[in-house]
Amino acid sequence: VRLKQEQAELAEALLRRSLQLRPGYPEAMVGLSRVLYDQNRLAEARAVLRDVVAHTPDKADAWSQLGMLASEMDSAEEAEAAYRQALVLDPKMTDALTGLGNLRLEQGKIAAAEEFLREALVIDPDHLGARFHLTQTRKVKAGDDNLKALIAKLPEAQTYSAEKQISLHYALGKSFDDLQEWDKAFLHFMEGARLKRAKLNYDAEADSTRTRRIAEVMGSSFMDALRGAGDPSHVPVFVLGMPRSGTTLTEQILASHPDVHGAGELRDLMEVVQQPVPSQLFEPFPENLARLTPDRLTEWGNEYVRRLRERAPEAKRITDKMPANYLALGLIPLMLPNAKIVHVKRNPVDTCVSCFTRLFNRQQEATYDLAELGRHYANYARLTEHWRQALPKESFLEVQYEDIVADMEGQARRLIDWCGLEWSSSCLAFHENKRSIRTASVTQVRQPIYNSSVERWRHYEPFLEPLFAGLGEFAPAK
Repeated sequence: VRLKQEQAELAEALLRRSLQLRPGYPEAMVGLSRVLYDQNRLAEARAVLRDVVAHTPDKADAWSQLGMLASEMDSAEEAEAAYRQALVLDPKMTDALTGLGNLRLEQGKIAAAEEFLREALVIDPDHLGARFHLTQTRKVKAGDDNLKALIAKLPEAQTYSAEKQISLHYALGKSFDDLQEWDKAFLHFMEGARLKRAKLNYDAEADSTRTRRIAEVMGSSFMDALRGAGDPSHVPVFVLGMPRSGTTLTEQILASHPDVHGAGELRDLMEVVQQPVPSQLFEPFPENLARLTPDRLTEWGNEYVRRLRERAPEAKRITDKMPANYLALGLIPLMLPNAKIVHVKRNPVDTCVSCFTRLFNRQQEATYDLAELGRHYANYARLTEHWRQALPKESFLEVQYEDIVADMEGQARRLIDWCGLEWSSSCLAFHENKRSIRTASVTQVRQPIYNSSVERWRHYEPFLEPLFAGLGEFAPAK
């Protein structure tokens, strides 16, 4: 891990030195943006690329890379424009075509997505990114041409970059899962996950320590000292829980109500609550909360509401569906006392298997090793149990994914009532909602409710012993 970090730091230093010798050199700046991206410094990477295209507007690969970064940072309009400009300069820029295909996928325009992806594959049949996204557009069927092309690549896979191998294995895993060839599917998921895990700096012990410290810092005395502060806005609605637990479906039901704007996964809450307290001292969350005052908490609430309001100035309610907001669940009723919180739960093993078999865009670093994933789930489950004990019962609503599947209308009515809104039948047609969705559930929520994901883990049970060990008391009884 340290070696990887040192390599990134060395690459950055060399590129910056190159730019001192030759300021504005576009190749070095594009290279620098890639190094910053690999370190998850997205805003810095985008700023570098914006500088490149401002001074070298004929550089197609810079426009395409800017499109990818803008897309990751939820700037769909900038992404679209950047990809389009890349294609004006180079109509055969397959990364830009693939990027546009992914944008259409997020918008629920499946046919248009396929058109862009197939256009990229006509130009470059070996473009694994396009082939990966094509597997996501619909269920793969026996004899599928894209699947045949993916299988044909396996003999030479070892010669590919790690990124290409990862895309190949997750595309094959998804394809064989669709075909119900479970053993083949999971072996590909395991290999893709192994390669992905090798690229990450995730520390399972640090994850456990932080979760434990959150519960220790935010106990009953902490909460008693801060009650009565915060921003009184009724606008925020939080939908949180583990990834792949049903949070996207829950938000989609809510966002189909005419008075609700679905803002998707926002980084805002965790960015706000990780600020130094007082401002001149830096301590990582949750240690920064030790000096938190009611006035400072109110400022945080004001800042969060301002950022949320920018997304939909007129909406009566705005949802924030960042699953990881469960880490700060205990702060929300103090910081935003009139906000509504919905905690979505799902069978622990189904949740974890769904995480493990999904190649996430970024974050979710705990999901690429079964034992680490089980342990991460256990951390989450223990922390949410702490919130149940530490907060008044009416602080948040808990919704079970399997209950939504079994009784869609009953649970939808319960959600809408919890948010203090009049019932609207449009919530039952959530799959017809045309809003853009940027989560791993992008295609699932375009379909009516189905139950094939309930108890899905049993297909893969022979592989799951490391997961059960990590889950501990949350593993299924034998």
